[in-house]
Amino acid sequence: MLRLEHINKIYPTGEVLKDVNWEVKSGDRIGLVGVNGAGKSTQLKIIAGEIEPTAGEVIRPANLHIAYLTQEFEVDPTRTVKEEFWRAFGEANRVHESLARVHHDMESANPQELDKLIDKMDRLQRKFEALDGYGLEAKIEKILPEMGFEQADGDRLVSAFSGGWQMRMSLGKILLQKT
Repeated sequence: MLRLEHINKIYPTGEVLKDVNWEVKSGDRIGLVGVNGAGKSTQLKIIAGEIEPTAGEVIRPANLHIAYLTQEFEVDPTRTVKEEFWRAFGEANRVHESLARVHHDMESANPQELDKLIDKMDRLQRKFEALDGYGLEAKIEKILPEMGFEQADGDRLVSAFSGGWQMRMSLGKILLQKT
């Protein structure tokens, strides 16, 4: 259950929310609709704990995890769909990218540099395994069709998709972070 009680939010430019009260029970599906400037995004930010209300209280269970898809979804049009989904796994993604750089550097390394790169690669691979990095690829492969993508779409550039499909990518990243 999630409940807003007597929520007010005042910005320097004026009052956005005044005495807002509503409740969502387990299993409810709701839509938050209203004209531009009505305070929909403000309510979501308050619920998610990103901003504090000027007055009122948000009541939610401690184990409730709240996430929402912003209007300004973040995808990089120069990445492939799979690369974009990899972004959901912050640390594993950084280690994965470091491994790719090491592999690239190994191609042109002299014997002394190669020994150091092999040691670095070993450390990174162990860390990647500890982060279940090799299992993440399977999670990405699984979520592609769940989000409506064909398997071949994973290798297409984000820029090849409409804004609606790019929003699905953002939503998929949120779902991947929860798994």
